[in-house]
Amino acid sequence: MASKDLTLRVPASCRPSSESQKHRAFSESVEEYVEGIFRLQKEVDRVSTGEIATYMTVSAGSATTMVKKLAEMGLVEHTPYQGIRLTPFGEKVAKQLTRAHRILERFLVDVLELPWDDVHELACKLEHFLSEDVIDRMDKKLDFPATCPHGNPVDPDAPDHSFRLEAARPGRLRVVRISDERVEFLRRLDSMNLRPGTEFEAVGSTSIDQLIHLVVNGESHTVGHEVARHLWVEAVENLA
Repeated sequence: MASKDLTLRVPASCRPSSESQKHRAFSESVEEYVEGIFRLQKEVDRVSTGEIATYMTVSAGSATTMVKKLAEMGLVEHTPYQGIRLTPFGEKVAKQLTRAHRILERFLVDVLELPWDDVHELACKLEHFLSEDVIDRMDKKLDFPATCPHGNPVDPDAPDHSFRLEAARPGRLRVVRISDERVEFLRRLDSMNLRPGTEFEAVGSTSIDQLIHLVVNGESHTVGHEVARHLWVEAVENLA
């Protein structure tokens, strides 16, 4: 039987269905979609519902329903047969989330010493529950890093002159950033010692099957379309 003198209470913010849990302007799901569309816009200017469904691993119907919701909230513009694009307001939200995500990844790797190839999903979860003030404090604690552990700029508006490996000419190259942060993809690159800052030689390519031949630290490797598309590089000779 509970004591009448019991004064211990759970904090208001921890109570189920507490109003204080609604301090964020948007739900976690809405934020994930906005951030996903922002990433997709880097690949194609106008994003289709099908591409959103594939990226979010949901049905086309679920993606369509969410796009309509995002449009009603003023986060996206959806013109039939012309695709989907974030509004200026939507881009602002996406950039805040992107910055938070990359600072979190850097914090998890540099401070907590978690593996660089296994922090993306955790950062995806945490970014929705930390205030901008907390993210700013992490940023300061880290001495304002320029990039996440995968080389992507913390400031989404920072100039980026890198280009995809698939567009590179044979020669000496340096890895700048990696746009696919799935753990299995990063581990594949790690097995070839291809991390941001790594220099390697692009020996040549095979036009028929889109294979590219590399020499990394004296070892020969052959990579396909996925690696060539998501590995962003710069020419070393242009930096001397």
